[in-house]
Amino acid sequence: MMATIHTGSHNTFVDVRRTIPWTAPITRRRLRDLLSFAGGVLGAVFAAELVLPEADPDEVRGMLVELGRLDAAALPPARIEALRAFQAEKALPPDGAAYGRTVTELMRDVRERRELRELGLPVN
Repeated sequence: MMATIHTGSHNTFVDVRRTIPWTAPITRRRLRDLLSFAGGVLGAVFAAELVLPEADPDEVRGMLVELGRLDAAALPPARIEALRAFQAEKALPPDGAAYGRTVTELMRDVRERRELRELGLPVN
């Protein structure tokens, strides 16, 4: 398919199939790449836990300590148990892994606790 592009005083003919990527011929590799891209986008939107890596255990530990759910001297297995208890309380799957929704809830609770402290209000 040819198209005319007006560039001032003269016209230029361009093969549109070569300039617009979505009109390129579909090959198996191109189809695979497009499906992979679409799957990644949908996964990021609907199932971030499947796409995003688990949060840094030290950061999760710090948040649990700040919330009073974990002793600062606790060993790593205690962090996992404290995280499971937190997840169960928030109606999240209690798997002990700190993925998207769990970290979001942890951060929300930490932020609320800090705001209460800054306002001089009692913190539970």
